Amino acid sequence: MFDIPRNMKLLHQGEEELHERSVALIASHRDLSDHLALVERAMDVLDVLRQHHQANDDERTVSHLAIRCFNHFAGSWKLTASGYYQAAALLLRDVVETTYLINAFHIDPTHIAMWRTADRKTKKALFAPAAVRKRLDADMGVARSRREQIYATFSSLAGHPSVEGFAMLRPMGMDAHNGPFLDPTALRALLKELGKLAAQTGHAFCAFLDLSKPAAAQVAHRFIALAMDYSGLYLGHSYTDEERSEVDRLYSEITET
Repeated sequence: MFDIPRNMKLLHQGEEELHERSVALIASHRDLSDHLALVERAMDVLDVLRQHHQANDDERTVSHLAIRCFNHFAGSWKLTASGYYQAAALLLRDVVETTYLINAFHIDPTHIAMWRTADRKTKKALFAPAAVRKRLDADMGVARSRREQIYATFSSLAGHPSVEGFAMLRPMGMDAHNGPFLDPTALRALLKELGKLAAQTGHAFCAFLDLSKPAAAQVAHRFIALAMDYSGLYLGHSYTDEERSEVDRLYSEITET
C-alpha cells in the first residue's frame, strides 16, 4: 500500500490546527460570525438553483454558474480558515466575475444562450470581464462604477503575480511566510469580503429563483431577511421596520398562493 508523504501529512495537520484556531476566533467576534452567516444563506440560494433550475439549457447554464460560485465560496472559506489568504482571495475574484455575468444575464436573458454558444472571438468581445462591466454600468446610467476597481483589487492582490500581492503572504509585522498562517487582520479582511460578496451574489442569483416553488421561496426569504440586517450593520444602508415587514408580507403571500 502506498502512503502520503510525511510532509504532506504534517502540512494538513497544521492546516487543521489553524482551522480550529480560526473558528475559535470567529466564535468570539460577532462581526466575523455575521459575515459567515450571510455566506451560508447565499450558498443556500445557490444550492436551490441546482435543485430546481434545470428545465432547459438556459436554466442549466445559470444553475451551473451557481454551482461554480457555491464551490468557490466553500473553497474560499476553507482556505481562509486554514490560513491561505491569498488563495482564498483568488477564488473570490472568480465569484466577482461570475456575479457580474449573472447580473448581465438578468438584464438581457437572451445573452444566456448567446454566451453558451458563442465562439472564442464573440465571447471575448461581448462577455470578457471588462465588456460585462461596461454593459452593467451603462444599464445603471453611469460612465464607470466601482466594479472595475473591485475587480482590479482582487486581480492585483491575488489574481496576478504582483508586488502588491506579497502583502498577503506575510503575517502582520513579519516577513513572507511559506505555507499557511493565522493573522487576525487578514482573517477579518477576508471574511468581510466574503460577506460583502455573498450579499451581491445571493441577490444576483435570487433573481432567477422560481418563487412558486416553496423551497425556493423559503430560501430566498431567509437570505433577503438576513441580507437586510447585514446591510444595516456592515454596508451602510439600513432598512426600516416597515420595509422589513413589507418583505415578510410579500413572501408570506407568495407561500400561500
